Amino acid sequence: MRRLIRQCTQKVFLIVDGHPVHRAKAVHQWLEKHQDRIRLFFLPAYSPELNPDELLNHDVKANAVGRQRAKTKLK
Repeated sequence: MRRLIRQCTQKVFLIVDGHPVHRAKAVHQWLEKHQDRIRLFFLPAYSPELNPDELLNHDVKANAVGRQRAKTKLK
């Protein structure tokens, strides 16, 4: 986030998910000090329609090659 606000001339509005690192006390303290330069917006707890990464993760987990059923029996 430091690099992000250093490179931007206007206030940054950053949309993040609910990962614990985004909600850490140190992050909130840092954001308070830099509230004139950056603001975080949190997505709802489970919102795949708002977070395309969730749809991709689901697709990879459900349809990845390593998750397919075996086509033949191992002896």
